[in-house]
Amino acid sequence: MILIDAGHGGKDPGAVANGLKEKDWNLEVSLHQYEFLKKLSIPCKITRKTDVELPPEKRSELVKSSGALVCLSNHFNAGGGSGAEVIHSKYTTSSFAQSVANGLKKAGMPIRQIFSKEGENGNDYYYMHRLTGSVETLIIEYGFLDSATDRKKLNVRSFRFQLAEEAALAAVRHIKGDLKRPVYLVQAGAYKEKTKAEQLCKELKGKGYDAFVKQEGQGV
Repeated sequence: MILIDAGHGGKDPGAVANGLKEKDWNLEVSLHQYEFLKKLSIPCKITRKTDVELPPEKRSELVKSSGALVCLSNHFNAGGGSGAEVIHSKYTTSSFAQSVANGLKKAGMPIRQIFSKEGENGNDYYYMHRLTGSVETLIIEYGFLDSATDRKKLNVRSFRFQLAEEAALAAVRHIKGDLKRPVYLVQAGAYKEKTKAEQLCKELKGKGYDAFVKQEGQGV
């Protein structure tokens, strides 16, 4: 199970720059990511589907109670800088974060840094790491809203969606060892020919899994 988290929302806009509120793009890419994973027949959930506020206690509880193995918390940055950042818990290795970063870089977004951050008493600084229990959570900052370089790329909706898809595929690869049944990847309308479903299927087969690509509507 993969949980998608659309950061901020409601009264909490997140970063604000050049007339854009971070919460809007967070929701947009999260909804795309959620639908993308469903088309690949990967079990997934999402913390919010509308512009609602989720206080830290409620958001972290949604993560803890989701039954997910991993959580992708989607964000966009501001405050000076350029490039994507991937943040992991201090109690996990950087391998999952590195895999996501590799996907973002392949799609065309330079990586600023991959890191964890320690807060008070030696605990994780970010509550999405500190309060989400055993769920392995990554905070993904896809780029800076106040960077002219980043915005030139991020203003293209299809590019934002491509970044979201690469992060989702990295999550699937990360949990592949926990998939206990054959994997059926749906080849649906938008994913014809050289699809990401086919690419992922090939990778899973290479790892010894029974992975099959099927047309939408076919039985398995």
